[in-house]
Amino acid sequence: MKIAILVNSLNQLSNWQYRVIEGICNDPDMQPEILLANGPFFNWRLGHTGNVNAHAQKIGGVSGLLLRTQYAIENRLLFNPPQANYTSNSLPFLNDLKVGVLGTDELGPMDLLLNLDSVPVSDALLKNSSYGLWELLFKESSLEDDGPVGFWEVLKNKPVVTATLVNFKANLQAYAIVDQAHFNRHWSMTETATIVSEGSVSLLFKCLDRLKNNTLQLTEFSMPVKTNTSYPTLFSTLKYMGKFYGGFVNKLYEKSMAKLVSRRYECWTVFTGNEGFFQDITSSAMALPMPDNEFWADPFLFHHKGTDYLFFENYSYSTKKGKISCGVLKDNQLTQIVNILDTGYHLSFPFIFEQDGEVFLMPEGSENKTLEIYKAVDFPLQWEPYTTAFEGEAVGDAFFHTDQDKQQWLFLNKQAAPTSPMNSELFIYKVDGVKLNTLIPHQQNPVLIDASVARNGGAIFMHEGEYYRPSQRNTDGVYGRALNINKIEKLTLEEYKETTVQVIEPDFEHNLMGLHHLHECNGKFVFDAAYRYR
Repeated sequence: MKIAILVNSLNQLSNWQYRVIEGICNDPDMQPEILLANGPFFNWRLGHTGNVNAHAQKIGGVSGLLLRTQYAIENRLLFNPPQANYTSNSLPFLNDLKVGVLGTDELGPMDLLLNLDSVPVSDALLKNSSYGLWELLFKESSLEDDGPVGFWEVLKNKPVVTATLVNFKANLQAYAIVDQAHFNRHWSMTETATIVSEGSVSLLFKCLDRLKNNTLQLTEFSMPVKTNTSYPTLFSTLKYMGKFYGGFVNKLYEKSMAKLVSRRYECWTVFTGNEGFFQDITSSAMALPMPDNEFWADPFLFHHKGTDYLFFENYSYSTKKGKISCGVLKDNQLTQIVNILDTGYHLSFPFIFEQDGEVFLMPEGSENKTLEIYKAVDFPLQWEPYTTAFEGEAVGDAFFHTDQDKQQWLFLNKQAAPTSPMNSELFIYKVDGVKLNTLIPHQQNPVLIDASVARNGGAIFMHEGEYYRPSQRNTDGVYGRALNINKIEKLTLEEYKETTVQVIEPDFEHNLMGLHHLHECNGKFVFDAAYRYR
């Protein structure tokens, strides 16, 4: 596929732009070349993450001055957005690129124009491309407010921030939406911009793969380009700054209270119950007592030789790391609690299962950049390494699922790059067994790019003959804000489809802020919920 990449300059690439160019250059099916603009040009519709200062200058006046100041404070003092650290001489793939200047060098017929900057394109150049022009917008296509990426989403308390891949074909007056991805926002516009721009790279490559494989269905070009958009006013800028510094002061207060009086913020707690599963898990639930300076999360039930065990993440506020613990659960009481796995790096999500008479444990250890499976030597106290997979990758919340045809699947979340969000992408693999000798990726991987539904919140369970996947609802700037119950409607190597049929909110007790995991076994169920503080 011949693809022309439009940028303002190769010397001032944002990190997400660099990742896109590197990925395309490393794809043997791509024939890329670069077109440089005579800019820089700025376009609020695109919402380029690196041009906030220029956008603020475009607004002018006190509002523009405040935006420039606020951006500098967030970008240089409080946060550390990823930088594309490179030189054209240090990266061979840049040296091998054919580079031209827009409007000066002729460009022959191509398959696709990819606009990574706010580069204006003529209709003549557009018609020279078989699939037209693609652009990433770091906002909902219907959002009429323009401004720095993340500004309006934070100000208006939007549950998610959206990346929209759009396609222009005949002209620049109307476009089609190729696909969208949704990410959890931050309380800072700068951090929100990093999340959506870095996360959108996966969306772009997923669509490029589908285009190469002729599985991408483009819609009609019926979305008109909006020209009467509104910009941040002095009032909206001041309101944003009030929200930002209010949140900043609150973070400082929480940090000081945690140190002075050992208050546990975002304190996850395990709840148990025996009735009302699936329809109402919260009304009969009971919280398990736990020691000070810990929280318990990601509970899994396991019935073994007549005894019900509970495996869970045991997080220490002192070490800031989790280990895997377990205990015997009887009459909603947890006894004989022991620590069974402590590796020195953070562990969570202890998916436990039995196969061919052996008991296995597959915890999350994304900090170690690999997926590890352990086998019980002396259940439940002693475990030995059994196999690994995905070396060098940050993998989270993995579990196995065996369908009605006895096919075995591996569901997991992955971080596409160190700068990308972990909570937004769901991957599925068909496997040959626990040893993971053969991993066949789903053709739509990542099958979901949506923080409101992608991250696993427990293993798949069956209810009245149907399979359901619990997942985290990471929205409103809160990790694990609620729990989805998603009905799986189709699972093949070519297609995955699920529908959210229930959302369980953390509203059954005062001071709760999140609920993000559920597991069921033999009529009992467990879930976790987070208190704002305890």
